[in-house]
Amino acid sequence: MKKLLTIASLMAALSGVASAAPYVLPSPQPGALTPYDMQPHYELDAVYTISGDSSAPDVYGVRLSFNLYNSGEDSVRHQFSLNVTPQMGSDDMMVDGDAFDVDLKFLPITCGYDLNLEITDKALFYMGGKAGYTLAQTEIKDKETGYKDKDNCSGFTFSVGAGLKYQASDAVMLKLGYEFGKIYLEDNADEDAIYTGHSIILGVSCVF
Repeated sequence: MKKLLTIASLMAALSGVASAAPYVLPSPQPGALTPYDMQPHYELDAVYTISGDSSAPDVYGVRLSFNLYNSGEDSVRHQFSLNVTPQMGSDDMMVDGDAFDVDLKFLPITCGYDLNLEITDKALFYMGGKAGYTLAQTEIKDKETGYKDKDNCSGFTFSVGAGLKYQASDAVMLKLGYEFGKIYLEDNADEDAIYTGHSIILGVSCVF
């Protein structure tokens, strides 16, 4: 009888301790955006750049970006990025009655900043800029003789732009934007050229 009373008393005591234990809210799930957290976003953009000079080709390509972004709930959100944007394009050009085929290849490597402003719970307006260095290759081919002249060049680049972002989920964001940019190129012979571009951006970013 004493043994049964002891067991009953022990069970009652444990039950009281359990009922008094505080309830702990679950921690945020990995990958969820929380206020003031800088979280990595990996972004892939399709980029089509319209040349500001009719004699230079349009170029197109993709932009790969690593972003640090905060946050998923604030009305004002900051975003820092490291970007690589390989692009290429070709076009025909007439010089003094001679026809040439012009090929361009660009590899801008830039750092950037975006200021994101909340419009609704899901939609954001953003504006920002990027600056860095571009590696480039130009090739001009005389269509009549077949002669090719290839040159490697490089120089400072920058762009500024704005657009809209849509928070499709806690982990996925869609983007549509416009950028104006310039590339200041210089070759081994110290000859300068400036490529001006108007870019349409369509992209998606994810946090893992």
